[in-house]
Formats: sequence, structure tokens, C-alpha cells
Amino acid sequence: MWDKRLEYLFVLYYQKKATESERAELINFLEKDEHEAQIKVLITNLMRSDTTERVLSKEVTDDILSSIFHITRDDEDENKVKELDVKKSYILSNWKYWITAAMISGLTIFGGYFWITARTETPLAKTHIQKDLPPGNDKAELALWDGTIIKLGTGKDSKVPQNSGIKINALEGELVSDKNSNSVGYNVLSTPLGGQYKVVLPDGSRAWLNAGSSIRFPTAFSGDKRSVAMSGEVYFEIQPNKKKPFTVQLTDKIVNGGNMEVMVLGTHFNISSYPDDPSINTTLVEGAVEIKQGDTKKVLLPGQQARVSHHADDTDIDIKTVDAQGIVAWKEGRFEFNGNIQGIMRQIGRWYNVEIRYEGNIGKASFVGAISRKKNISDVLKILELTGEIQFNLENGMVIVKPVPLTNKTIHKPQ
Repeated sequence: MWDKRLEYLFVLYYQKKATESERAELINFLEKDEHEAQIKVLITNLMRSDTTERVLSKEVTDDILSSIFHITRDDEDENKVKELDVKKSYILSNWKYWITAAMISGLTIFGGYFWITARTETPLAKTHIQKDLPPGNDKAELALWDGTIIKLGTGKDSKVPQNSGIKINALEGELVSDKNSNSVGYNVLSTPLGGQYKVVLPDGSRAWLNAGSSIRFPTAFSGDKRSVAMSGEVYFEIQPNKKKPFTVQLTDKIVNGGNMEVMVLGTHFNISSYPDDPSINTTLVEGAVEIKQGDTKKVLLPGQQARVSHHADDTDIDIKTVDAQGIVAWKEGRFEFNGNIQGIMRQIGRWYNVEIRYEGNIGKASFVGAISRKKNISDVLKILELTGEIQFNLENGMVIVKPVPLTNKTIHKPQ
């Protein structure tokens, strides 16, 4: 049951307006297990706040994102946990770590320290970093229907031919299609590794391109349907039109003998089809979509993800319930991780345009957390290292991932 008094005290605290008695009352709420679910929702909403009326400033929000980082272990690693005398409370399922991890940068009043900031030094020493790498930014290449190639980047708007049917706003990292364009043909927008860009399609639908992605779209949608083709990762917000369904085709993979496509009427969804990932993932945020792969069709509901394996002997469309907002957090400037280190490093490699190499047995630990995508790569790696499970060397434009020897692991717990 949602407690409005708890919500009021929580917001008041982050606005730095709570009195001593109100802070004490908030602590009493936090000590009761029945408020676990509401506290998780409050913190999640806080770290995902994107409006101008957010409770915290942008800088403080980024700090909280960098601190909410935990690690869970597979059952097969339980013997290591026992050797380190780590209690069950260390596992992410203990909600109080959500609280303590969020109280940083002088905001801590709960009287405890938390394991992720308990270290006085991080294991990523300066000698491990030859040259830091900045985050990706708004950059892309536009191939117009007439063969013209235009480089897009931050700063001054690029020039396009008057009859191109395209307007470019480099400051927003966005190009806009002219609904009344007389040109006929297909344009292709492509982002390199370390790049991202947005496009407003001729019908007013929007698409956000992650690093290493592309979208092929017409100068105008004619006929009885709207169709685009994509590769990499793209988030879509589609304008409803029951008379003209919207179809997304994947251009980089032919899976199990047939082209995969997604058909929608009006909805928000994300498609990730990188060839180095184990599967093509379509995640629905709102609305409804139909996934078609060969002769198989399945319909997604909000909060569900369809996974189609790249392996030719696996012909099924697997449907899972997922944290959809976490999966699409990249378009809001966040990494939200929930998986093994290989999957995490693939995201980091694409965004920072850096090669990843592994040395030793890095195991199957699952990492869960959120980090701003606006940080330099060294900041992101330091946060990952704070788990005490892995360490990195950054040299010659390459990140080397290594396990931390068991004898060197130090687990910091709240006091």
C-alpha cells in the first residue's frame, strides 16, 4: 500500500527541507520491511527523473547514478561468498542497500556507511590509464536519396541541398524530415561507434539511434503502410495511424531463414540487433507490437521483450518480462546494467569506441546498477571496479578486463 506520508518525507529530505524530527520519522519508515517496495520505486523514479522540475540537480543525479552499483553472484560462487564471510545482506535483494547507496555527496544522514563508497582508494590506479577516453556524442552520417553524403556532428548545423527534404539541428543532434517534400527516394542515417543521433520521420514518428546503428527511411510514406529498415539499436516512438501500420525490418541479420520484422500501429519500443550480441531483442515500453520471424508471429505487451537467437537451429521467439525503462535508459544518457560483464563491456565498447580484451577467468557474476553515459570511460571503469570482482587496464585504446584474485578481494559492508 502506497504511503503518501513516506513519499512526502522522502521528497522533503532530498529537497534539503526536512527538519530533524522529519528526518527521524523518515528513518523509522525505512526501518520497516513493509515499505520495501515503495522505497525501491521512490529511488528508481528519482534516478530516472528527466524533467526540469526534478527534485535533485543534474549533477547530484549523476552522482547518485554512479553510486547505485551492486553485484549479485551465481549460486556456483556461493562457496567464495562463504570464504569471504559475506552475509546474505550483501546481496542486492536487501533493499536497504538501495537506500545507503543513494545517500552520497554529503547527503548521508542515516548514520551508516555503504560498501561501495567505503574505500579510500579505488583499485584503478593512474598507472592503469594511459589516455582517458571521452564519452560518445551526437554524430552521424546522412546518405541522401540523390547520393549526397553529409557528415553530422555537434556545433554548427550542416548544410543540406534545398530540395533534400531534410532539416538538420546539430545542437539537438536531430534531423527532421519535411512532411511536404517532393523528393522521391530513400535516405540512410548511420551512427559510428561512439556516436548517437535522432531523426523525425516524414509521418512525425521519432527514432533514436544508438552507437553503431543505422536506419533507412523514405522521403515520404506512400501506399498503405509505413516501412523502415534498421541495424544496431534504435528506439522508436511511432505516430498512430490505423490505416497505415508501421513496419521495422532488420537489415543486418537474416535469422533462421527469414527476415525478422516488427509491425506496430502506434507505440514506443526498442530494437537491439547488434551481431555480436547473442540475440535480437525487441522491448516494448507502451502500446503493442507484433514480432514476425519466418512463419512465427508473437505479440508483445508493455514490459515484455522478444528475443530471437542468432543461431540458425533456434527458431523460437522467446518472450520475457523485463525492466523496459532500464533497457531504454541509453537514450536518456544512462547505462543501466543488469547482466554479465561481457554484455556490459559490449555496451561500453560501442559507446567509447574502444576494443575490449579479456584475460583470465572473469566468471559469471551478474552486475546490476546505473551510471551516467556522460562520464569519461575511466569513471565508468572505476565504478565497475568498486564491486571488487574485476579490474581494468586502459592502454593503447583498449580495455583489458581481468578478474581480481580471490586473496585480494575486499568487501566493504555498511557499519
